Amino acid sequence: MSNEKSRFVVSADWVNKQLGAPEFRVVDASWYLPAHKRNGADEYAKGHIPGAVFFDQDVIADHTTGLPHSLPSPEYFAEQVGKLGIQETDTIVVYDGPGFFSAPRVWWMLRVMGAESVYVLDGGLDGWKAQNLPLETDLPEPPVVSFIPHFQKNRVTSLDEMRSVVDAGSKQIADARGAGRFTGDEAEPRAGMRSGHMPGARSLPATAFSENGHFKDLATLRKMMTEAGIDLSKPVVTSCGSGVTAAVITLALESLGHKTNSLFDGSWSQWGSLEDTPVVTGPAEPIAPRDTDPLKAHVTQLEMTAAPKISIAVPVNIQTAIMRAPNIPLHFYRYLYWRVGKRWHWQKRMRMSDAELGAVLSDPKNSVCVLYMNGSPAGFFELYRRDDDVTQLSYFGLFEEAIGAGIGKWFLLQALYAAWQDNPKKVTVTTNTLDHPRALQLYQMMGFSPVGTYQAWVQPLSEAELLNIAVQN
Repeated sequence: MSNEKSRFVVSADWVNKQLGAPEFRVVDASWYLPAHKRNGADEYAKGHIPGAVFFDQDVIADHTTGLPHSLPSPEYFAEQVGKLGIQETDTIVVYDGPGFFSAPRVWWMLRVMGAESVYVLDGGLDGWKAQNLPLETDLPEPPVVSFIPHFQKNRVTSLDEMRSVVDAGSKQIADARGAGRFTGDEAEPRAGMRSGHMPGARSLPATAFSENGHFKDLATLRKMMTEAGIDLSKPVVTSCGSGVTAAVITLALESLGHKTNSLFDGSWSQWGSLEDTPVVTGPAEPIAPRDTDPLKAHVTQLEMTAAPKISIAVPVNIQTAIMRAPNIPLHFYRYLYWRVGKRWHWQKRMRMSDAELGAVLSDPKNSVCVLYMNGSPAGFFELYRRDDDVTQLSYFGLFEEAIGAGIGKWFLLQALYAAWQDNPKKVTVTTNTLDHPRALQLYQMMGFSPVGTYQAWVQPLSEAELLNIAVQN
């Protein structure tokens, strides 16, 4: 099992080393249910991570809804967070006591309001204390700064939108409450709440996403989603009791690269208190059979730290040309991607909307080069320049009819020459056991070295998706 972790989760050691750095902010977001018998504000006053400010989720909220800690307006949020000395451009680490209860909610709020570099402390304050890392009781008085909000409305689901989702079954619903509350076997902790869940919802208790305060690895998160009946290629709305722990599922989805998710802010506090919202009890509906089961792949991460020193001659009796396509049409890119990747279960880009794929291909850091053999397209490679130090070989491959023509090694070498043109410090690539059986060997022959491995699940394209591709091509 892979131990690859979420890119949004950071260790206590890392945070301890960053304390005091410019534009580095730590936020105590501890909030608890009465059953926890803990008080976030009291614990903060008795000892918190040096420099941490306290984010009171009952104060920084919309008090007009009649619901607990609703998401406030961007203007009010910006005003209150600015008083905590936080700007949207800061690097922000959020924590709570146990690790993954209330901190993900504030992580989500900050990101919804436009902050990008936001993380959650693995292990929480309890884990910090267990490592005997420094604490302080002084209450910081940060200068008031300007937090400029960039509100992402599409990441928040309203009651009316939730009604439509349930009525039409247009999106998946992931419920973070405990299993007993989901089935209706346990009463809701708030008076006047009906028990059960929304029709079509899947049960994903927030407590299952971490163990001993540590967020689970990506392979485990993906497996949890699949077993609960969540298709990561489709939109998801997260919900819980009052909108807090729903963000734990959101954190897991974002960690797995899922982008089309939103959070039902009213959650069960709103849905369960109304008389006209449909509620069902018992376990979730059986998972509908899919056209194909997920495939397990062993992924190898590789990198090379110097340009290749080998030379390979152009294959004889073959006319070749490699042309960069800076404004490649979406339909042509999909044609290349499908022709190269259909045997190896490439599916990610085929499931992207026009807007999503267009954004990827128009990114100036991204480049696509097409191989022509005897006048016809025969393959492509795609590079992504992450930063000045790292260039990623995102995709590389040949059409089926070009394999065996003796052009593969030469074409890969040309791709690597292109990757090294901007003098990065390293070039990276990944391959897996669903890829060409000699792919790993070829990359190593060209100078790549393995630096990590993990397990992944790939959901093959369904029959309906394959039919749609056939119609388009």
